[in-house]
Amino acid sequence: MKDLFVFTADADALAVVGAVLSRPKAIGIREIDFAVDRHVRHDPGMVTDGPELVRMAVQKTAFQKVLLLWDHHGSGWDRRAPDEARKAIRLRLDQATWRDRSEAVVIVPELEEWLWHNPASIARRLGVAVGTLEQWAGEFAEGQGTDYPTCKEHTPKELFRNSVYRCRKGRPLPEDFEQIALRAGLKDWQKSPTFAAFVTILRTWFPK
Repeated sequence: MKDLFVFTADADALAVVGAVLSRPKAIGIREIDFAVDRHVRHDPGMVTDGPELVRMAVQKTAFQKVLLLWDHHGSGWDRRAPDEARKAIRLRLDQATWRDRSEAVVIVPELEEWLWHNPASIARRLGVAVGTLEQWAGEFAEGQGTDYPTCKEHTPKELFRNSVYRCRKGRPLPEDFEQIALRAGLKDWQKSPTFAAFVTILRTWFPK
């Protein structure tokens, strides 16, 4: 039996979670056997039938724990409080016979918020200086009529996509998310409330 199955909403989240779980010392857990998969219908699909798909697809004898993870923004449950959304998914996991063996994490507003807590790892992946990255971010924020800290908190996806486009005239790829997560300072990432919640769950389940 493996330790953990994580069901994510897309390929980017799958890449990040896989990278983070491959660094157990950096998040303060023991080494674990895990598997990560993604929902083909992304965040809306996760809140529509994520718990039920897990019940059908994952044998209870194959994993000790199950965790569902998705972005609040774009899920279709944006008007709900994030904690209300999380509790609703947890209840459905309980009803899907995963009681006491499952958890849910809703990322507010979305996955890229984690990345911006350690800009140096983003800059390294893009092959630019941190100062250059922050200059691009400041210019983007000014164009949105706001500032860099506000963008990192409220529109992190748009900020990240703009930075990648400024660098190579393309969109971010799952490999970008994976490489950033492999090298990021995960202590900095824990300044994100939702990443901290993710790590707390893992430390409770898999202490050193």
